[in-house]
Amino acid sequence: MKKIKEIYQPYMLRPIIYKAVTRFSIGLCVALLWDRFVNVQKYYSMAESCFFVVGLYLLLMAWLCYLRLDGVNPHLDVLFRKMPHNRKRHRSRDIVDFVDEKIVAFDELGDEEQIVATLGSNLLAGLCFLVLSLLALLF
Repeated sequence: MKKIKEIYQPYMLRPIIYKAVTRFSIGLCVALLWDRFVNVQKYYSMAESCFFVVGLYLLLMAWLCYLRLDGVNPHLDVLFRKMPHNRKRHRSRDIVDFVDEKIVAFDELGDEEQIVATLGSNLLAGLCFLVLSLLALLF
């Protein structure tokens, strides 16, 4: 197995943060929908129970990414399948940076780098949810 430290490069920080923010906002939307429609009687606190479940789910996804990096295929290709893009990209959508700093998008990373970036984003978002749920439990 190739070590994560060998694969990780500093230019991968931006895609990791972007994906972590996206995963955190999706998890927050799921928690709010759970609180609105499932937890109608208010038996459970949203911050204690739902944040904990979302955090555990994200950590499970991080573990599956770690297994994929190790070469184990857990046969969950449905979760990792990329949807085909049929529309053409417009030129004005690309970010132009005049500071001579190349911005690396997630799609430009290699296969192993994409797995490491997904692993890092899942860990970051999952730990945020677990910390929030433990703080809600303590206070």
